[in-house]
Amino acid sequence: IVSMSLDWVNTLPLAEMPKRPDTSKRLLIFVGTPGKYLSMCIRSTRLRFDDAYGDNRLVMLCRGVCMLPLGTQEQNVFGVDSEAVFDTISRSVRNRGAVFWGHGPGSKAILMQKAFGYTSPEPMPAPVTFSGDAGGSNNSFDYFVQYMTYLNKVKLAKPSMPVLNWYDTGLLVSVMQGAIAESGVSMLTDKDGLAMLRDASIGHIISKLNQLIAVEPYNTTKGVYNFFIGDGACRLNGGVELALHLMEGYKAKSMTTLFVFNNFKWAIEDNLVADTEKEHALYNTDFYNLLGSHGRVAVCADELELREVISFLTKKTDMYLKGEADPGLSLIVIRGLDVTLPPVLGDIDPILKSPEMAFMRSVLGKFAEGCNNKVPIYGCSAFEYIQYLHLFLEKMPEGQRYQYVCGRTDIQAAHMCGFKQPDGKCVLFINDVYGINSLGESLRQVLSGFGGKQLLVMIWHPSLMQLMDHFHLHRPPLVWPSLGTTLAKYYVRKEADALFVDFEGASSADFVTEKVTGALNAGTPLVCVNVLPEQERDYVSLDIRAKTG
Repeated sequence: IVSMSLDWVNTLPLAEMPKRPDTSKRLLIFVGTPGKYLSMCIRSTRLRFDDAYGDNRLVMLCRGVCMLPLGTQEQNVFGVDSEAVFDTISRSVRNRGAVFWGHGPGSKAILMQKAFGYTSPEPMPAPVTFSGDAGGSNNSFDYFVQYMTYLNKVKLAKPSMPVLNWYDTGLLVSVMQGAIAESGVSMLTDKDGLAMLRDASIGHIISKLNQLIAVEPYNTTKGVYNFFIGDGACRLNGGVELALHLMEGYKAKSMTTLFVFNNFKWAIEDNLVADTEKEHALYNTDFYNLLGSHGRVAVCADELELREVISFLTKKTDMYLKGEADPGLSLIVIRGLDVTLPPVLGDIDPILKSPEMAFMRSVLGKFAEGCNNKVPIYGCSAFEYIQYLHLFLEKMPEGQRYQYVCGRTDIQAAHMCGFKQPDGKCVLFINDVYGINSLGESLRQVLSGFGGKQLLVMIWHPSLMQLMDHFHLHRPPLVWPSLGTTLAKYYVRKEADALFVDFEGASSADFVTEKVTGALNAGTPLVCVNVLPEQERDYVSLDIRAKTG
């Protein structure tokens, strides 16, 4: 049985998702690159992968790497010739007999035509209209579903014209994508849109907006484009300022709309601690109120105004395609939408009793001794460490001697740790990929003077707990990079100026605690602790020789 993956299907104009074949007992071969965050957004059935993985019947073929059953275990094989492997799979499938299309009779021609050819145009849809209370919804996100349904029909009516949507990373945008996916309507994105959702890079779509408006032939092509982003992610990449710059400086021929969800907070990771960190509040009411006076900006204060804006956009799209409305970039600010998710903190006792917490209490407690002020802990992207940091600051006596300062970007957090500190000391919490942004500038500042500064860097990694963690956001598939210590070592010119050490949990806790405390007491300017994830701890790598004949 051959079928299209759900991510590919969401690049095609569809008012209803095709049915998916049963894979419960078969060898499951997935060709492409899954994504942990992407699978959540498009409501992919992860259970299919989990079941196949548990039954030792899963093959994942990505570019240059393959996961496949070997003996009694699933193994990752790196450096494979992906095209050769795929050709071998294809020949093997053909040799087994008839190949069946998994999406139902008659669907193959329709889907392939939309993917690779041009369908006959369908009639243009009528703009979405509402009358009084009619057409209202108990779920505000249903209005976006109606808008997406309309856009899919526009694409079917104009098959040769680009009609595309790009979605950023964040709570409300994720909920909106989930509502669209559950309705069965295509998200109508492209390969760039899928790649950005796999990477879950906050603010990524703003760079795509810049390219679309500034680069030929994109800006000279007629098309309908929409970008969806939260206010927290938008500011990370200068979204609104860039939008105004593009409005003033460029005359693109497309009709482009940037939607910004303005719910005055950011950091979806707060859900991991069942609390809203005060550092994650956004005080931007006045900023967006000022924007409301701009001729190309609309601020929706409630669901009724959102409904009217959706209706207006469909009418404007209809007029634009008829040549009766000018192209241009517009900004829609959406207020009044928010969701509260159940916390996923779970049992905090293991965290409180963990070797990581014991290490933090011992090392950070000693580090703050003699300071007249609370020692700053700088950070930003906090999924990997927020639970440890939150409980340390809220429940541990040593945490009372620290102040958490959340940079508005990872770059800003890294910058701040290089400056003069209240007592000459600070701590930087970063993750293994994003946190190293602009770390070099601060390391130069710390290591270029003649004393007076001490920086403790703790690098945190997510753990490999389930199958989809092999395709974790921000990281290449089936690979777990550890870039932080490698980068930091380039800036050290004298061995005595820095300590680099791996923390491997309980087995190395006493040794690492002693080494780090000793280095801090000795005034070592840079101490870098790489907090290894569970799968990288306490193992021995063996180079074996096996006789084959």
